[in-house]
Amino acid sequence: MFIALCSAKGAPGVTTSGLALALSWPQPVVLAELDPAGGDVLAGYGRGEVSAVGLADLELAARRGGMARQLDAQLLLLDAEGQARLLPGLADPASARHVDWDRLAAVLASIEDGAVDVLADCGRLRAEHFPAAVLHRAAAVVVVTGSTLRAVRAAAHAIAELREGDGRPGTLATLVVGPGEPYGEREISEALGVPVIGSLPRDGKAAAVLSDGAPAGRLFAQSVLLRAARTVASRFVESAAAHESRLTPPPTPLSASATAVGGSGVR
Repeated sequence: MFIALCSAKGAPGVTTSGLALALSWPQPVVLAELDPAGGDVLAGYGRGEVSAVGLADLELAARRGGMARQLDAQLLLLDAEGQARLLPGLADPASARHVDWDRLAAVLASIEDGAVDVLADCGRLRAEHFPAAVLHRAAAVVVVTGSTLRAVRAAAHAIAELREGDGRPGTLATLVVGPGEPYGEREISEALGVPVIGSLPRDGKAAAVLSDGAPAGRLFAQSVLLRAARTVASRFVESAAAHESRLTPPPTPLSASATAVGGSGVR
């Protein structure tokens, strides 16, 4: 499953939300930092870690061979179990103009033949050099929004733009950060005309671990933010499985001659 996360404007917390989801994902996942404004995970959650791998290096390596063959070497572990990995984003936003977003999107969409899910943090929708090709390749595009009137109005404009643009994206949904400020999931879904996949609470202490590298503490995994992220991640996976099941045709019954070998059946 290939999911693109983006925002309409401002800072609703796309990167923090994507990281919380990746750390809570119930199966192998890659968080790809594709925000043309640059990557933040290593600077925040990674506590200023400097890496020799990432999106810019993937572009350079791809010139010496297929991008798909070079991708695995550009991923870093996000957790001790190796369940979640990170493709670090650009260190210099100026290099965004040189990224072949379409080729990258094709590689991410087919990563390990679909055995690994991909969450792509694409940043703000109207940013310069925005990776629109990624949204067009994604199975689902999720607009991350706050619950204020201003935030919901901006999200409504973004969703209308996505629907009307060239190369329509996959399934559209929204993720609400800070529900009840003042609007809830149902009101937001009705206003936007797309389903709300879930919401993440404002949990400043846990969010600081993800965005600024604050000490996690032994209760971090049980924070309200991570508990909510696990619920949202499970909804994503269950929704994708249900969608795939609807698209998969029922198996064709085998003929009698095919089901019996030597009169005793297949063993």
